[in-house]
Amino acid sequence: MNSSQAKHKRNIPWLWLAVIWAGIIMFLSFIPGEDLPSLSIWEADKLAHAFVYAVLSITVINTFVQRRDEGTHWKKAIIFGLILCILFGWCIELVQGQLLPSRTFDVYDLLANFIGCLLGVTGIIFIFKPY
Repeated sequence: MNSSQAKHKRNIPWLWLAVIWAGIIMFLSFIPGEDLPSLSIWEADKLAHAFVYAVLSITVINTFVQRRDEGTHWKKAIIFGLILCILFGWCIELVQGQLLPSRTFDVYDLLANFIGCLLGVTGIIFIFKPY
C-alpha cells in the first residue's frame, strides 16, 4: 500500500462519521413538523440540538486533524471545523424557514446548534488534549 492509500484509509473513520452524522441531522431536520413525535422528550429539543451539533463538530474537527500532515494543525482544525458546523446549522435553519412549509426558522435552535458546536470544541480540548 502506498502512502496515498495509507493516508486515505486513515481518514475514513472520522470523515465517514462526520458525513453520516451530518446526513442524520439533515434527515431529522427536514422531517415535516407534524410527523415529529409529540413525546415529552421533544420538550428537550434544544438539548437535542446541542448534542447533535457537539457530535458533529467533534467528527468534523477530527477529520481535519487527520490531515495534519498536510499542514492542518489543531488550532486550524478547530477554527475550520467550528465555522463549518456553525454554517451547516445556519443553512439547515434557513432551509427550514424558506423551503419547508411545515418547519420554521428558529433563532433558539440556531443558538442551541452554536452552543453544541462550542461544547464539541470543549470536548475536543479536554478529551484529545491537542496542546
